[in-house]
Amino acid sequence: MSGRFTAGVLIVVVSVVAVALVWAGVRDYESFTPPVATAVDRADCLAPDIAAALVAPEARDSSIALRPEGSGYPPPDFSPVAVVRCDRGETSDGGLTIDSIRLEGDIHAVDDAFREQSRRFTANVQASCAYRQLSPAGLWLLDDAGAAIRPTWPTEPCGLQEQPYAALSQLHEVSHEQHLVDGISSDDAGICPDSIGLPFETTTETDVDRMAEHDDTYIRPLTETPLTTPISDVGRLRVCRYSTEPPLPESRIRLSRQQSTDLMEVASTAPPAGPCDLIAHHIASIDVLRPDGSGGTRIAVELDGCQRVNLLGQRQLPPAVIALLLQ
Repeated sequence: MSGRFTAGVLIVVVSVVAVALVWAGVRDYESFTPPVATAVDRADCLAPDIAAALVAPEARDSSIALRPEGSGYPPPDFSPVAVVRCDRGETSDGGLTIDSIRLEGDIHAVDDAFREQSRRFTANVQASCAYRQLSPAGLWLLDDAGAAIRPTWPTEPCGLQEQPYAALSQLHEVSHEQHLVDGISSDDAGICPDSIGLPFETTTETDVDRMAEHDDTYIRPLTETPLTTPISDVGRLRVCRYSTEPPLPESRIRLSRQQSTDLMEVASTAPPAGPCDLIAHHIASIDVLRPDGSGGTRIAVELDGCQRVNLLGQRQLPPAVIALLLQ
């Protein structure tokens, strides 16, 4: 399938855990409270910025995703009784939908998590945080009168705090409303960047030993970044495919939910890749996102050559996964 492509980007594959360890050793950060959120009459998953982010989730700008207009710190007199999460969904016949999902349960834990102080580096510290980390595209807290606020996700240097994610994951769904997006299929893969960098190099036995020695997460299953890298709760993943000589776009597809889950479960538990002296001529780039738009890890896969994946170190994928990405 031919794809639509837009301005080129260089893909940099970075271990999120490694970056986190860098800032963890730096104590020059300060706590702060975002501006207070503005309450509105109701939760709205069709708000323009939410709808745009769910229709084209991979194109979402992480620099403006943290604090949409009107969002902020929960007001002191606001007492939530439920959460509405906005998801990218689909109808039984393959139409794209924006879904409003009401969640209930331990809302006090959710409220407490969003009232945590945010943290940031002080003005005298310069740091480069070289990975994407996206909160849900649309998330609302509701009070017993139906009024709603959009809470700002509390931050930490180089990322987002995980307490809200943990609290939200314990809620249960009580209602689910779908809104059809006219003229777009749930299979639509959207727009891919028109070029990528070259995220793979040949490696020797010495290279592999050095990587294993300096990264103790390299040989373990990927469980360290539940907010950034979804696995079992991944959404329908877009696969952008490129040739590498010269770097040119080839095609793109969107996997099903089950295919996306299978890919992430295999990739996250795959063994470390061995030495490689082959140059891949075809590479896939994949942004790993949940149906609600959260996540942000970007992975690359060699579709030929040594068939490795860059995901918290270079891992070896089985032929069945490569066949899935070549469909």
